[in-house]
Order: sequence, then C-alpha cells, then structure tokens
Amino acid sequence: MTAIQPCALLFLVGPDWRVETISLNAGLLEQGKPETLLGRPLTQLIGSNAIHALRNRMAWLSRAGSQIHDFGVRWGRCDVSFDIHARRRGDYFLIEAEPAVEGRLADGIGMVQSLLDRINADDVQDMAGQGLRQLSALTGFNRLTLQSRAGIVIGRCERGSLPPATSEVSGKPCQSARIVADCTSEAVPLLGHLDDALLGETIFPAPSEEELSQLSNQGVRAAMTLPLRIDGEWVGTIEAHHGVARRCGAERRAVAGLFADRLAARMARQGWTP
Repeated sequence: MTAIQPCALLFLVGPDWRVETISLNAGLLEQGKPETLLGRPLTQLIGSNAIHALRNRMAWLSRAGSQIHDFGVRWGRCDVSFDIHARRRGDYFLIEAEPAVEGRLADGIGMVQSLLDRINADDVQDMAGQGLRQLSALTGFNRLTLQSRAGIVIGRCERGSLPPATSEVSGKPCQSARIVADCTSEAVPLLGHLDDALLGETIFPAPSEEELSQLSNQGVRAAMTLPLRIDGEWVGTIEAHHGVARRCGAERRAVAGLFADRLAARMARQGWTP
C-alpha cells in the first residue's frame, strides 16, 4: 500500500518508536515538510504525555490482530482532537489518527444494550434485518448488507435513494474494518518504508480504481465495512453504503462494531451457521 485517504494521519513506528512510515498529511502536527519527520522519535511529534498513554495502551495488545482505540486525544501543539486506532505486529506499531468528527459519547455500552433490547425476533433473517436498521440509525449509513463469511446475504436494510446493492459492490466479505469516507477525495501518499504487512491493515487505505468504479456505478460515495466476530473468530461482514460523503466518529464505529458482534452471537444462538 502506498497511499491512504486524507481523513486520517498514518504512522508506522519501529521497536525504538521512531517513525519509519508517515502519510504526507502528517505535517498537520508540525510546521515543515513531512519527510523531515521520518526517523524522528514519535514522542517529538505528539508529546510526552501522549506517547506515555499510547505506550501503556499498546502494552495491552496480547496477540496478532489486536487493536486499541483512544478518543478525543490532543497531540503535540496541534489544536485538533484526534481519535486514535492502533495495532501491533511483533515490535512494530501501526497508528492512525483521524480528526474527531463528534464529541465523546456519554454511554457506549448502554447504547449497545439499548439497541439489542429493541430487537424482537426469533427468526435469524428478521433478527439481522432489525439489527441492520438499528445500525443504520446509529451510523447514518442508509444501505446495509449482512453477509456470512461464505458470502451468503442474511439481511438487508435499504432506507435511502441508493439502488439495491449488487454482488459487484458488496464484493467478497472482508475480515477487517475498512472505510471509504469520500470516493472523490484525493489519495495521500505515504513516505518512508512501504514494504510492511502492517500497512495493509489500515482502516483508511486509498481505494483502488476498480473499487471506486464499482461504488460510483451504484451512486455510492461513502462505504464502511464492519467485520462480525464471535469469541474472536470472524463469521461475517456488514457492508454499509451512503450516497454522500460521510464518516461517523471512531467511537460510534466502535459501538457499532460491538453491537454487530453481539448481534452475530444472538443469531448464532438461534441456529445461524456462518
């Protein structure tokens, strides 16, 4: 991967916490050219308090694929609040920081429980449909599809003016969270070391020309993927689309992801076999 979307800053840091890869828009943190930030300790860019909090959180990651979030964080001398998403592989850390689009939620766990309590169905497809309607209201995306890991569509929610999703747009189920905030945005190049598997796990990769063409043909301008997991095992995917550019907040997405996992577990208890 050589580029990301402009709605996030990206950093890949090594065992010594020096920046090995950086997105061109990371100059937001400091005046000067982004290439001058390569090789510098991350603490010089985000401040000692921020690096201390980040290192403590990263220490919680116990296995490959684990990730942490932090919301409403201030970095360095920048006046922007960031939502942080980070993951670890070995001694390397991938960190994405997106400018926050909303304030902190008052009670995310309570929100998940409230959404689950509103689902009143025993049939798996009805349960999926009701869950998708709840997710549509929570995230603001108006066309959602729930697929098993085999690619079988279990439920749909279509509230806006977009046409029904085709298999071309839904595509092969994805095991990772992905976001396309605006199909018309210009990709931001990455600088530095680019040959690393961690870079392929970013939430905000610049979409390929083929993906952009598929979305555009359906009138889609924004898309979001939420993987479904039961006890850590990937069992399916929710694809969400919208006809205008949008990116719901990172904390709201985390709540949506937790709700989706709980929904999948309830469906499995009713006999759903992913």
